[in-house]
Amino acid sequence: MKITDIEGIILRLPVVRAIGDGCQSVLLIRVHTDEGLVGIGEAHTNPLVSKAILDAPLCSVSAEGLRSLLIGEDPRDIGRLWDKMYKHSATYGRRGALMHAMSGVDIALWDLLGKIAGLPIHRLLGGPRRDAVRAYASDLSQPDLGDTIALARRHCEAGFRAMKFGWGGLGQNPRADARAVAAIRAEIGDAMDLMIDIGVPMPLDDALYLGRAFADSGVYFLEEPLSPDDVAGFARLVAQSPTPIATGEKETTQYPYLDLMDRGGLRIIQPDVARVGGISETLRIVHHAEARGARVIPHCWSTDILVAATLHVLAVQRDAPYLEFNATDNPLRTDLLVEPMRVVDGFVRVPDGPGLGITLNDDTIARYRWTG
Repeated sequence: MKITDIEGIILRLPVVRAIGDGCQSVLLIRVHTDEGLVGIGEAHTNPLVSKAILDAPLCSVSAEGLRSLLIGEDPRDIGRLWDKMYKHSATYGRRGALMHAMSGVDIALWDLLGKIAGLPIHRLLGGPRRDAVRAYASDLSQPDLGDTIALARRHCEAGFRAMKFGWGGLGQNPRADARAVAAIRAEIGDAMDLMIDIGVPMPLDDALYLGRAFADSGVYFLEEPLSPDDVAGFARLVAQSPTPIATGEKETTQYPYLDLMDRGGLRIIQPDVARVGGISETLRIVHHAEARGARVIPHCWSTDILVAATLHVLAVQRDAPYLEFNATDNPLRTDLLVEPMRVVDGFVRVPDGPGLGITLNDDTIARYRWTG
């Protein structure tokens, strides 16, 4: 079997707003083969940037686009192809946008391998430890606290047993943030896990204030209150905050996570399968975390392609506390599959069909396909 083409398809909502929603435009990746099988993946990033990385022609031995690198290769050789992409893009890549594009290709290759074998990806990874994962509703904080509380009420009524709010009205005033979180906790009660994502870096003293204030509201974790590069700051924050700290969605490859855990003291890390290097690299991160007793709760705020890929990883982890589930009303999240991912009694089932176990909705792709 040979790869005949790698196709990058940009999907984009008619109106894209300057808000903390990374699922307003996405890059769908299809890996085509000479036997007619097609692997599906997604790069969670700026889709125009990733599509350029896919389509770029040969520039030098260490600066080649991914499409030209992989055409003619056997798609079953996932490890070797991952290394080839990494090596031959080293001049312009190694991290960041290059790894985002590689992630989408890697997901598609795993989807292909599953389709070839007639098995779900989690079987190829050693078999599942669970067939469903508890989901938390992940939503945007609203400028008006009353609107955020209304969303919290809606998520409770939808059967979620945990929820997270972030960005939006948060991160401007620590004392206002503390009052807002206390009000949300009062609305949802003590049985519900509550996570808070500040989303933008703040001074360490403010993050420490929130770490202490949120403990009174029983916050499950405080996400990304510092710059992702401030490893020393995270070490001080983790050591002093009674509220657990989580971070990692902006990192790529396994190496920054070693730094976050070993120097930064992080006990909750959040790799994004469609950014960090795909399923292959996420598994390496999971193994590092398991060896250190840290928890992996992946970042997962995009289409159901990413949800499915994340679920296959969570299925094989020893410890899988939560699946992040984008709870916004966004057709790129809710309508991209023929059978969309759904939360039932607070859980999402791990797909059990071949590969990712999903089928794309061609009508949705046609409706939101962007050609520039």
